[in-house]
Amino acid sequence: MDFDNFTQTLAVNTVGPVRVAEAFAHHVAASNLKTMVATTSGMGSIGDNVSGGYLAYRTSKAALNMAVRTLAHDFSSRLVIAIVLNPGWVKTDMGGSGATRTPEDSVAAMRKVIDGLGPQDTGKFFNHSGDEFPW
Repeated sequence: MDFDNFTQTLAVNTVGPVRVAEAFAHHVAASNLKTMVATTSGMGSIGDNVSGGYLAYRTSKAALNMAVRTLAHDFSSRLVIAIVLNPGWVKTDMGGSGATRTPEDSVAAMRKVIDGLGPQDTGKFFNHSGDEFPW
């Protein structure tokens, strides 16, 4: 186990987005959309983990999911909607050429999900299709 890599992965995938959320919470609360979206991964789903592996990455995304769900509660008095969104398996450096979605398709799908969000959605984990994803 490369614990330095594990620590770095948590810093980038969990702590970084929480820092951004905290830094911009006031601005988001003052905006028209009042929406925060963190990009997560299906690999951060505890309920959908049927293969193991990728311990640092999976853990960092599961922690991000919990952090955003917690922030959704913490920001609720400011009427901020906070969700995590799984972009799907995307053709990127990480996803590889075998992935099923292009970045353009993934972004278009995620934008559609974001456009349809309402206060009842805060704290939820969505797939790019708009379906709720298992925690």
